[in-house]
Amino acid sequence: MLLTFGLITGCSGVLESGKPSRQVYMLHSPSVAPGGSADEPAGSLVLSVHVVPGLDTDQVQVLGTDARLLPAANARWADNLPEVFTSITRRYLSDTRQFKAVHVGSIARPDEWLVELELQAFYGIQGGSGATTGVELKLEVMLRCNGQQHIQQIEKQTGVGGDTLASLVAAHQKALDAAMQELPGLIVQACQD
Repeated sequence: MLLTFGLITGCSGVLESGKPSRQVYMLHSPSVAPGGSADEPAGSLVLSVHVVPGLDTDQVQVLGTDARLLPAANARWADNLPEVFTSITRRYLSDTRQFKAVHVGSIARPDEWLVELELQAFYGIQGGSGATTGVELKLEVMLRCNGQQHIQQIEKQTGVGGDTLASLVAAHQKALDAAMQELPGLIVQACQD
């Protein structure tokens, strides 16, 4: 009996952890106004998404004042950021109904438009006091269409409305929504004949 009690209490430390539990946050594709585009859909898109080194993770991150990327507690995205961003972008561009089709890939046929996105910033910004005061999103958009190449930038900054993880994630979502809503018009303007 003592041996059994000893084994049970000895193993209980293995089952407990001092680490905070992992918190997984979901980013959503922005809502599209009902009815979509009234115009004839533009060309078909092939979408390719890359992120700069340091962002290829599932961690929600904050850029410190000393240029370190710091994890925000134990907060995680639902998958690595390139996969999350690719999924959201493809769904949003499809939902706008401004394009005949939107596929993920890296090679476009002559009648398709290639949209290469490089996510260069998507993190909280830490102020001098150590508090996270905002979120920065920076996106390079390279378009190959109609035998031409166009490079554009989308930059969004949003404030963080509190000191909770939920506030930080909400600020990420707001920056993402603003960038996504700008993207279709930018593509059409550059590539439409």
